[in-house]
Amino acid sequence: MQDIETETQKLRDTLEEYSKEFAEVKNEEVTIKALTETINEYEQTLSSKAESLALGKEQKLQNDFTEKERKLMYDAESTAKVNDVEVIRTDLERANQQAEVVQRESETLPEQLSSANKSLQLATQIQKASGVEPAIEVLTPSSQEVELQQNTVR
Repeated sequence: MQDIETETQKLRDTLEEYSKEFAEVKNEEVTIKALTETINEYEQTLSSKAESLALGKEQKLQNDFTEKERKLMYDAESTAKVNDVEVIRTDLERANQQAEVVQRESETLPEQLSSANKSLQLATQIQKASGVEPAIEVLTPSSQEVELQQNTVR
């Protein structure tokens, strides 16, 4: 009988150990389940943060691109305006040079007119004195000579 009691006690002890181990395994399962849920929450949070960061970076890149595109357009417009100013400046220099030439020509016109008047007066005096009409034709320049003089001055 004592063997049966000993055997029963051993079985009870073994059963108690199994019950403790089972309880521990159950606790571990609960812990694993809780940890799995925590991991899932972290993954969800991490995914949300990554998506938020990606959207932020994308927005920043878009803003940078827009700013650089605007600057590029501004630079292109500025370059075009500088080129236009250079063309206008060149045209102005050319016009100023032409104005100087015309000014010099206009300064010599009174002398030419005075010289022509003197020649005409001289021719008129010669004509009156000698009664010769051809002298005026010799002293008066032809239209071709006048045109040649004008082209030379220019």
